[in-house]
Amino acid sequence: MAAPPVDLLAAATQNLMAAVQGYVRAAVASEMANGPVQPRLANPDSLRARLDTAIQENRDLTERVKKLETDQDKKRETVGRFLSYTGIDFEAQRASRHSAAKLEFHFFKKLPLELRMKIWKFALPGGRIFEMTGPDGHFHRMMRAHDPNQANPATVRMNSGLPEMCVTTHKTPKLRLACKEANAAFKEAGAFEFGLFGGEYKGVWFNHSEDILYLRAEPSSWTNIDMSRIVRVALPHTKLMTKDNCTAKMDTILTHFTSCREVIMLQAVDWDYRSCLPPPRLPAKLYPLQADDTIGHHDYPTEMSTEIGNVAVWRDVKRIVEQLWMEHVVQTKGLSQGKVPKFVGMEMLRAKHTLFD
Repeated sequence: MAAPPVDLLAAATQNLMAAVQGYVRAAVASEMANGPVQPRLANPDSLRARLDTAIQENRDLTERVKKLETDQDKKRETVGRFLSYTGIDFEAQRASRHSAAKLEFHFFKKLPLELRMKIWKFALPGGRIFEMTGPDGHFHRMMRAHDPNQANPATVRMNSGLPEMCVTTHKTPKLRLACKEANAAFKEAGAFEFGLFGGEYKGVWFNHSEDILYLRAEPSSWTNIDMSRIVRVALPHTKLMTKDNCTAKMDTILTHFTSCREVIMLQAVDWDYRSCLPPPRLPAKLYPLQADDTIGHHDYPTEMSTEIGNVAVWRDVKRIVEQLWMEHVVQTKGLSQGKVPKFVGMEMLRAKHTLFD
């Protein structure tokens, strides 16, 4: 078992008190030895030497404490810089959750059940971005090193219940552990998605009405992937700059995202001052696109883009994409206008917590 840490300042104080008590004991012993009739004072030089020794010991211990605090500050600063690069707010992590005064609302249980459930749902995290990307580098290395006489790794992966694609994860909210009502709100607001065989097992909790699935890449096979409950879907802006891409993405939405009500075009040309591509663990922040924000080069039909030039802004992209989707869903597919999801534009930037605050 490791020894408990020693408080150097308390040790210095204890040594000083011990020196003073030693002086008092010596003075009393000297007076008792010489008798009460002829009291003699202790030698001033001896007392001065003892006092100087105690002061020097206290000074040495104080210097050692300052040196240890300086070393700890340097280590803390190094760790803080590293964590800030990975997107973790070190200062917020250091702040104790018990440091702030607790505010208690004693009448919460007297509120109507419907209002209490709304409050619980508002307290759940939302607006998080789950990115769907291709298989990781380890899977590609397995494919390159595949022995033709052995089972195909891709087939083994699908047979074991794993999807072809990878989805970034977020922490499951602990609010569900507060009480039965909080757990009920937790289950109503979302569910565990992207698990084995498209189910909940080994999945991540997803807030259906608030969280966003960013379809950065599409799988070649939708085996073990169930997207029927996803409401908000995000697409890269580069995938919506031609008519063929627009109609293909709408077919994907209609086929696999049957509950989708909102499609977000993400302009994700994000950067970090340390590198051109920020680490994926950095938190993503969304900012609404303005009408005159430049999106990029396009290849829309001429009859729709004669007046916008080669580079389109968000105003023109929104108008053309909505028109293409409406024609494709209503005229080509023969479906109702209600099947066309809402189309919005956002800019996604990745940075540490304090860079854009």
